[in-house]
Amino acid sequence: MNYIYNIKVNLKNNLINFYEWEANDKITTLKKTKIFVINNYDYNNILKMNIKVRKEFLENIELDNLICLFTNGVDIVCTKFNIDGTISKISKLDLEEEREVLDEINYKVKTKLLYSKIDKNNNYKLTTRKEENIKNKLLDFLNSSKENTELIDYLYYEWFNKTSSSNKYNELLSSVKNEYSDKHNKLFKIIELINS
Repeated sequence: MNYIYNIKVNLKNNLINFYEWEANDKITTLKKTKIFVINNYDYNNILKMNIKVRKEFLENIELDNLICLFTNGVDIVCTKFNIDGTISKISKLDLEEEREVLDEINYKVKTKLLYSKIDKNNNYKLTTRKEENIKNKLLDFLNSSKENTELIDYLYYEWFNKTSSSNKYNELLSSVKNEYSDKHNKLFKIIELINS
């Protein structure tokens, strides 16, 4: 069994990469933690699905904290389980510590992870914390301004570079909810100017 000592994690409901850790995050140092080498398929399911591991697996990790690490040999993730076997918290590792761990572990000892998939989760996002924050602020502003048709017309034009639409508010709202782009930054700057 591979054990890792004195590793820093930032356990949250959603997966946050190390480069997005903030000063007010609760960074925890794990004194001694088991790490399991698993295949790519299972590793990706941990990141992107709500899974439930079998009771036998939970008995393999420290029952007082139900925390362990998983690796596919390229990447490492830390998980904290609920007593029922579902993941309650998840964290990436600091890049430097992750490299050290990947150099140390024994890849010959592989674990067949027994679990069931519950459904897809939103833990793994392609956007950063800052981008999500900007997107939420834009949506809040649009919701609070939806009765101001002149303002919505203006923001709609800034976003789409056109004026014709039968339902500008809903189109704008829908588009802001989509994948993050430079348009979000531009609209956010406009809203900051409006608010100042």
